[in-house]
Amino acid sequence: MPSPRQTLKNLGLAPTRRRGQNFLRDQEIAKRLAAATVAFGEGPILEIGPGLGALTRPLLDLGAKVTAVELDRGLAAALDKWPEVQEGRLKVINEDVLKLNLRDLGAAPYVVVGNLPYNLSSPILFWFLRQGESLKAGVFALQKEMAQSLLAKPGEERYGRLSVALSLWAKVSPILEIPPSAFQPKPKVQSAAVALVPQKGPNLALKSLETFTAKVFRARRKTLANNLIAAYGPLKTQSLLAAFNLDPLIRAEKLEPSLLAQMAKLLEEGA
Repeated sequence: MPSPRQTLKNLGLAPTRRRGQNFLRDQEIAKRLAAATVAFGEGPILEIGPGLGALTRPLLDLGAKVTAVELDRGLAAALDKWPEVQEGRLKVINEDVLKLNLRDLGAAPYVVVGNLPYNLSSPILFWFLRQGESLKAGVFALQKEMAQSLLAKPGEERYGRLSVALSLWAKVSPILEIPPSAFQPKPKVQSAAVALVPQKGPNLALKSLETFTAKVFRARRKTLANNLIAAYGPLKTQSLLAAFNLDPLIRAEKLEPSLLAQMAKLLEEGA
């Protein structure tokens, strides 16, 4: 099988650094990711950033029906020539996935899968959480440090905004680690794959939590009080800290996700 570099050359294309394109080349890893995806049962699959189809092919081989969302126009055009498109087993959408709403595509709930660009992983994961009842599960290949963030607990180095949101709205499970040699061009970092299963979260708009945690984790070396004052002013900060009996010197990364959600909810209600 030609390498991703040769396939791109044959198509008159090249990797785009701006989009963080590292093409999966390891067929065994692609098969394992596809198997983990279809293990969630029958139903439609939405693949984010299929690229040259390294993961698309084993998904189709396993009998899946795939909607592939590819932002790169050249790559999308190449995929659209696959015979599975005419067979109705593959649909290619040349679009930015962050602008899509799964509810508009119908045929829900989806299992979402993708080898995510490192520079877009956070926005895509927050997008995933916003899809609500249109989701069945997600299987994602990520930078290893990002995968660790999804699993991090309060007080741990990688604990942050994504740790908070994912722990409240999804169950996260590691699948496998992926070496740099599995990709071309070869990244300088290790990768890992995780599975996400949505769960009922708190009575709070995800956007409210996103906004709040962006502010309290903005400067990790600063205390919670200092970050709150910068965002909401001294009076509202004093009221918020008193409502939860919090030490002004504590840092956000020491607080449990449920407590951060309660604080965001109080602000959402206009406190």
